[in-house]
Amino acid sequence: MKKFFMSLLWVLLFTALGAMYYYQTTFDKRLVNTIERSKSIEERYREYTDKQHDFDVLLIGHRKHINQNSQKLSALQDELKQFKNQHSNDLFLINMRIDSLSSVVVANQAALRSRIDDVDSKVTSLRRTVTQNNITATQQLTSISREIEKLQGQILALDSTTVKVKQRR
Repeated sequence: MKKFFMSLLWVLLFTALGAMYYYQTTFDKRLVNTIERSKSIEERYREYTDKQHDFDVLLIGHRKHINQNSQKLSALQDELKQFKNQHSNDLFLINMRIDSLSSVVVANQAALRSRIDDVDSKVTSLRRTVTQNNITATQQLTSISREIEKLQGQILALDSTTVKVKQRR
């Protein structure tokens, strides 16, 4: 029974490790995806800043073009902030899931420890009962053996008395 509980504990441990590995790998994938997207945003940002610089250098930048580029730049900055916030939210959710998984593992471990302690106490009680029954049975067997020896002695005494009585007749 103890091996079963230990096996169950190992299964729970490996399940928890598997869940942690799954969350880590999905987090890594999201992180790589975020990095790739941020690089493309940075390239677009550089492209727009270069265009804006060219407009300034060449003095072609009419007010319309400057406003358009600043709007695009603001949109890109907002998109970059959005990705940063999404990354923070993902980390928060991952930490929440890890905490909840940890509490489940701790609760299962406590329940398992309680069950193991209960089984240990029952086994100890059973051992005491078996030992006591063994002692009682041994005492009873000894008592019965003594009584059998007494009866055999009495039978021998009766046989010898009967033989003596027959010889007298």
